[in-house]
Amino acid sequence: MNLEHRIIPYINFSEKWFTKFSLLWCSISLCIGLVTVNDLALVIAAPIMTVFMYFAAIVIVSLVIGFQRVNPFNSPKSNFVKYAILLCWGFGIFGFINFLFTGIFQTTEFENSNYFIIVGSVFPLGASVGAAKEWSKFLASS
Repeated sequence: MNLEHRIIPYINFSEKWFTKFSLLWCSISLCIGLVTVNDLALVIAAPIMTVFMYFAAIVIVSLVIGFQRVNPFNSPKSNFVKYAILLCWGFGIFGFINFLFTGIFQTTEFENSNYFIIVGSVFPLGASVGAAKEWSKFLASS
């Protein structure tokens, strides 16, 4: 079976649920931070900043892939746009996992930096959602 056909259900899943997951993640992080972290500014700013970065990642990936779709040097028979979408989608998920494990297992000398990294770990999922939205447009146009 083709890799593309095996990934399509996951791409559709990510388009439907990652935004809800990210908003829930930031809400729970805010509640946990209010109880466990003694820096109120960080507790409030980190989830809000993560939400803004998440939606900015969606817009940026959509703009970049949309630009490549209308690029005159990209031939209609080229699979470049399809592979760019899959690359952005995969790197978004990889980025989330990487930031999450870094926040959980890495120790730093800065106070509450692990909280910040764990809260912010969901923003790369915005790239996956942006790529998933472009995948839907790609399937509709082909």
